[in-house]
Amino acid sequence: MATAAMKTSAAKLRTPKPTNALEGVRTRAGENSNFPFDIQSGMPLFPFNNIPSCIKEFNSWQRERNTRLSWTGSEFSSEDYVYTLSEREKQEVIHALDHFKDLGLAGNEVARENFPLPTLMSRLDDLAKDLHHGKGFFSIRGLDPEEFTPEDNVLVFLGISGYIGNKRGKQDDDGYMLAHVRESKLCDAPQHQRPFRDSNLALTFHTDGFADILAMQTRSCAARGGNHVIASSMKICEELAATRPELMQILMSPIWVSESRGFLADNRSRPLLFIENGHVIMNFVRYPFIGLPDAPRAADLPPVSTVQVEALDLVELLAQKHQLVLDMHPGDLTFINNLAILHSREAFEDDTSHTRYLVRLWLKNEELAWTIPPALVSGNEKSFDEELAEKWNIVPQPRLRFKPWQRLDP
Repeated sequence: MATAAMKTSAAKLRTPKPTNALEGVRTRAGENSNFPFDIQSGMPLFPFNNIPSCIKEFNSWQRERNTRLSWTGSEFSSEDYVYTLSEREKQEVIHALDHFKDLGLAGNEVARENFPLPTLMSRLDDLAKDLHHGKGFFSIRGLDPEEFTPEDNVLVFLGISGYIGNKRGKQDDDGYMLAHVRESKLCDAPQHQRPFRDSNLALTFHTDGFADILAMQTRSCAARGGNHVIASSMKICEELAATRPELMQILMSPIWVSESRGFLADNRSRPLLFIENGHVIMNFVRYPFIGLPDAPRAADLPPVSTVQVEALDLVELLAQKHQLVLDMHPGDLTFINNLAILHSREAFEDDTSHTRYLVRLWLKNEELAWTIPPALVSGNEKSFDEELAEKWNIVPQPRLRFKPWQRLDP
């Protein structure tokens, strides 16, 4: 299936005017950078045929690892990643919902201990392991969101997702635990001048904040387009190491400073690509690092170099090359390893009968969790710690006003 993202070329990606101002970036990165730059070109000063030690280590490590996380989209059909609930399992979910409601607990207290799924439990445990040690994504299908109230839809989502990740993360500085992802019909800003989450535009490939697991409940689908699109970070890195090791080194260097702001953000210079405790990890998003033509980054942030833009462009194109377009149905619960898998979405169109509407959770499975790279620990802990009070926005609240920098976040 062709997508808007597939049709995008590197030349057409929205980027700021390139600069050769890596000197400013070096100042922010300090002396932690483990290789020197040519200030004029922005290129690392090592011979192309002398692959840096980190690339050699990646190649050696990759040969010894379970490569199930390295895949290209053409390898899969929907049967490979969709688990369809049986009638017995659907009834078990409904009984678990009734059981939890009978306990008289607050909605945010739902957990696997009080949302019993005795038959489905073992399957969910296997899917959680596949998320961390297998291909890194799956969907659960068979529940009809029209059969539940908005509150019960959230409880079902929380109850099932509690078997995949026991901790839930805050998604913004207000402490909201849920994100309602839909086109804002009440916003009068043009589509290209509003935050991507509130638009119907295609997204470039990215990861979500500092979360371990991205979970999405599909309440309804668009009339046209709007499918999830994912790509394997490991597959992208394998191709980078084989063909453009100097750009892989750029991505692994602590020279990237994000425009993202607020309590949950971390604006220290850091890499975008890590090899940590046996895992390839990407913490990747495009526009907070380069801005948009009509929404530039703050003037006090170091401008990006031509080589940084080239590295971002190549990751996008390799993600498109190996992408998988996920089959989406109303009621789907989709789980993605946010440390290992990049995701985007197709552009979409709603009509009077079909509206794309997703509810998003950020999760962590404390038993199966990967080791977080030191540069990402602060952001991850802020999302999952207790310092910021939780808020539960059960129904969507239209965002009519926003700050310019919020347009850069996916």
